[in-house]
Amino acid sequence: MAKKSKKIITQEIDTKNIVIKEPLNDAEVFLNFCQNDIQSAIKELEKIKTENNRKHLQRLVYVNLINRFDYLVDKLLLWFAINNSFLRDEILKSIEQETISRKEVFEIFFMKDRSYDLIIKKIKDLARSSLLRERHSRKLHKILSKCLAWKNIEKPRVNNDGKIFEKTKKNSTQPNSISGYADWLYSRRNSLVHGDGKNYNKNDYDYIVKQHQVKLPKNFRLQIASIKSAVNFYGSLLEKVKESIEHIVGWAGQGRLFRHPLAKNFW
Repeated sequence: MAKKSKKIITQEIDTKNIVIKEPLNDAEVFLNFCQNDIQSAIKELEKIKTENNRKHLQRLVYVNLINRFDYLVDKLLLWFAINNSFLRDEILKSIEQETISRKEVFEIFFMKDRSYDLIIKKIKDLARSSLLRERHSRKLHKILSKCLAWKNIEKPRVNNDGKIFEKTKKNSTQPNSISGYADWLYSRRNSLVHGDGKNYNKNDYDYIVKQHQVKLPKNFRLQIASIKSAVNFYGSLLEKVKESIEHIVGWAGQGRLFRHPLAKNFW
């Protein structure tokens, strides 16, 4: 009786693109959160006809949205801290004067497989104690301008509804550059969390007026439209961020990501 041949089915692992899947997945998780959780919350808020009755819920939804985006920015920074030479060099400058003993060098060498994981952990710890403590808009600016090489992100590009365009007219009363709009959204979150929820905190107000050259009113009114415009902004921004990351096609040197010469330069 003839033996039945065994057919072994193997699945090819996409190792070429595995490095960029982490930030792309993180961005997709946030976009799904906006599409499902935040949009559902907006529909529920719209059913409440009296603004005084929905005021507290509006604040909770808005703060949750902004916090989740800031958390995503932190995760992206930690990924770039390992996979982007500019950011990694900036982090390592803080310890370039530190000395290391021969004993420590030998111990790291003989750890073999564990040594790489240890170094990654140390770099991320340095990033948490420095980069992640910076102002929200500065963190985002570093990702877009330094890591993704976007150009002219300080020019007016954000419409009143939060959507991003190639160019638009400068808004004189609120910042509408990419980093400025992000700053503006986060400053309202700060007032809701740490202030009275009606007036911008002084430090935020002074920074925005000086940095973005606008005549910002000292108070604001949070509405459902405020949540919708934030969702539009983050959605437009992250689609472009994902496209930029996808154009990072390989490695150069010791784990340094490089951009393909034909990569699209969005801004």
